[in-house]
Amino acid sequence: MNANPRMGVASATAAAVLSCGLLIPAPAAAADELHNVTYIAKVDSWSSGNVVTFMRNDTETASADLDAFGSQFEANTVMTDPSKAGMVIRLRFPTTATVHCEIKVDDVTTVKSERFVNTWGNTNDPHTGAMLCGALISSMA
Repeated sequence: MNANPRMGVASATAAAVLSCGLLIPAPAAAADELHNVTYIAKVDSWSSGNVVTFMRNDTETASADLDAFGSQFEANTVMTDPSKAGMVIRLRFPTTATVHCEIKVDDVTTVKSERFVNTWGNTNDPHTGAMLCGALISSMA
């Protein structure tokens, strides 16, 4: 057998393997891929002065009022690292209520929680009257 048929067979084999994708690894996700993050919070209580603080992007927080019985708070943002998505719901003293929170990343619910929160506990504890949802954010530290 001479060199020309061997080269043709080798080229055909390489082309077949490459066209099947056996030697090509799956493309890695881009490091700066953006994710849509949705925060949802609700307090089942007649109270005012409640505040929700959430990660606005990978490094900054934002806050909003969370008032009125059963009114749902919703915020949408974009993050490169969705593992940093988190929020804190703080109730104003003297409030006790069931607090609901949910975090969605790219329309998939990643965190969903419901808990009874009481502001009457240890007043020296900064976590009294607050509910963490998702990642720990700077306002909880």
